Amino acid sequence: MSDKNSSLINLPDLPDSIDTAVKNLTDKPTQGVGQTLADVWYLVFGGITQAADKRRMKYAHDLELYKQELSQKIASIPEENLIEPSIQTTAQALENSKYCIESEELRKLFVNLISKSMDNNYVQNVHPSFAEIIKQMSPTDAQILKTLHPDRIFPLVDYILEDKQNLTSETQFSTVYISSLENVSLEAASSAISSLERLGIIALNTNSYCFNKSVYIPYEKTSYYEALSSKAFRCYASKRAAIHKYLGYFTPLGKNFFEVCVK
Repeated sequence: MSDKNSSLINLPDLPDSIDTAVKNLTDKPTQGVGQTLADVWYLVFGGITQAADKRRMKYAHDLELYKQELSQKIASIPEENLIEPSIQTTAQALENSKYCIESEELRKLFVNLISKSMDNNYVQNVHPSFAEIIKQMSPTDAQILKTLHPDRIFPLVDYILEDKQNLTSETQFSTVYISSLENVSLEAASSAISSLERLGIIALNTNSYCFNKSVYIPYEKTSYYEALSSKAFRCYASKRAAIHKYLGYFTPLGKNFFEVCVK
């Protein structure tokens, strides 16, 4: 550990099979098949070579970024806090991360997980399931997660149609969440919340709601709810749009995940 600025990890290069696969795409199918078929082969599949090369170069670039980011993160750990990593956690993280390194959001989560599994200040919060959780997340899931606070509840709603005559209701859009991110749609943010719940990071309490009712006002003004209200008024005699208000919160596992992988 004397040279903390040197590379602390040595990730393998891309396997030779990738180079071979790219090369084979433009080889003549066989030597005896004839020039005509070879020409047609190139017309149909020739463009794949350039696309594959570009993808390969991007992956190699992202892999190098991953290596640099991880090395820098580990190098920033005070030497007195540096411990041997858990093979269970590190091996799973490196294996699962190879499918995600092209996403900066997910790559950062893996960098944090691996580096903090080597930091005595955080190791008690690390869980082997974290690598699999990140693998199953989308970049949008990670973006939404970063906007939440692990010690605070947050508002959620369901958009429903209430039948005043039969005293029934139908859910039209569930787990609705308005994100603070301008580039994330209402549908994408709500899908991310459902995903985070499925992964056990957050939980929903549909029998309670945020005491500050003003946080639900924006949910009454979304284009989706306005369209639903208009449709209900025009198309149904007894059905009207309504909002079921409730809340979400972090699970104990989710708080640890946030501390290790996000914070």
